[in-house]
Amino acid sequence: MWRKNPISIFILLLWTSSLLLGQEIPNEGVNSITPQEMMAHVRYFASDDMRGRNTPSPELDSCAAYIARQFASYGLEPIGSEEIFLQPFFVLKIRLSTPNTLDLATSEGIKSYQIKEDFVPLQMTANQKISEVPIVFAGYGITAPEYNYDDYQGMDVRKKVVLIFTNEPQDEDSTSIFNGSKRTEHSNVHVKVMNAIEHGAIGVLLVGNPLTRFRRPPNPWPSLMRHAPQDAAPLTLDEKTEKKIVCVQIGKELANDIMEGTGHSLEERFQKIDETFCPQSFKIQEKNVTMETHVEAERFPTQNVVGLWEGSDPVLKREFVIIGAHYDHIGVINDTVYNGADDNASGTAGMLEIAQAFSQCKIRPKRSILFMAFAGEEKGLFGSRYYTENPSFPLDKTIAMLTVDMISRNDTNSVSIIGAPTSSDLKEMNEKANASVGMTLAYDQEEYFRQSDHYSFYRKDIPVLFYNSKDTPDLHKPSDDPEKVIPEKMASIGKLVFSTAWLVANRTERPNFNPIK
Repeated sequence: MWRKNPISIFILLLWTSSLLLGQEIPNEGVNSITPQEMMAHVRYFASDDMRGRNTPSPELDSCAAYIARQFASYGLEPIGSEEIFLQPFFVLKIRLSTPNTLDLATSEGIKSYQIKEDFVPLQMTANQKISEVPIVFAGYGITAPEYNYDDYQGMDVRKKVVLIFTNEPQDEDSTSIFNGSKRTEHSNVHVKVMNAIEHGAIGVLLVGNPLTRFRRPPNPWPSLMRHAPQDAAPLTLDEKTEKKIVCVQIGKELANDIMEGTGHSLEERFQKIDETFCPQSFKIQEKNVTMETHVEAERFPTQNVVGLWEGSDPVLKREFVIIGAHYDHIGVINDTVYNGADDNASGTAGMLEIAQAFSQCKIRPKRSILFMAFAGEEKGLFGSRYYTENPSFPLDKTIAMLTVDMISRNDTNSVSIIGAPTSSDLKEMNEKANASVGMTLAYDQEEYFRQSDHYSFYRKDIPVLFYNSKDTPDLHKPSDDPEKVIPEKMASIGKLVFSTAWLVANRTERPNFNPIK
């Protein structure tokens, strides 16, 4: 039997303190996050001089240098061999090249179709040819477990081409489960293409609403226009070739030719999905498609900004909690600057204040913290997508990712928590952290789950939380200015994220991960 004596009691106290070490959230960290410092950062990022922080732009580069200086002043460590905090990558301005062809083979022979009249390559298409590939009609090409809807359910589209509609079911219905008449991220073409890739498809045929009077596919390519807008080339992320497939948008004649003889029409399938909210996918028999697309690209450099706050535990410091925010916005449109104060100068300011808070603590967390400012979020999560394909540390050592994006508007005391279903442990720690912050936690915005940088990490099986203060009438408008942000709200959310990250970084076990199905 264990005997009580001064030495054993002392050993017990040491053991107990070691268990509790790091579980108490340091006041010096929390108190260092102030509305005044938040506001100073916002005024820098959202000034007219930064010209809306477009990706790419010299102004965005200036913001990256500012963030790197802040990281250095906090004592964060740069990543990589060079003594800089920048993770460079490239974006591409895409122009149409040659050849671009499309042939449909049926029992009656092969019919060739014309670019611009019948099909137009999408900007993210591969420079590739696929030959005699079967076709599957896959509705809207959407997998949306949060709405209990999946066009791919029960369908094998591996090594096939999918024919899918643009937009989403019940698109103009204010009572639609898909967030009423307001479109969700599932209507985004890039999301549809990535979903097709994840299901094993090697090609996409995108077609518009068959109930409208369109004949030709929409055309974004200046070289196919009589009067092209200046500098109109589409922008994409410079990705590995294996991450791309052949993708085109098609006109009504080609779409009808594909559906002919199947016993179904595009109009009938379209109306059936909208009326029943049930997928109507099926394999198209005895028809194959041969497609070849080619584009050429001009490369432009940009960068993420990454800083490391190393943990204290000899073992756990090899694991990482990521705190991220995108620092870009949409630039200048028609000579008008879109300052993006809430979106997302506020989140970038929050990320910086949280980094400073860790540097003010008397002890370090057990795990390491990676602070990231992402470029190109507004273009399609470019920066976070690049990092997750080219991580500074193995992604299986990243235990959680917290995103701060738009944290300065609406109800001062409330914050929207998105992504909680990915981890009950993260949700529990966030609520524990909030006990001392006292915000109202709203779990009512899951339809925006795929709309910020945390989603790139979720796709790699990493649990995530996304802190947001909900939309405003100023979103992506010139009126999103610093005068409208609420400094106290930014500071409160900053304290909450810092406190949550502290608990996650010091917890013995990694937080659980629940894929959203």
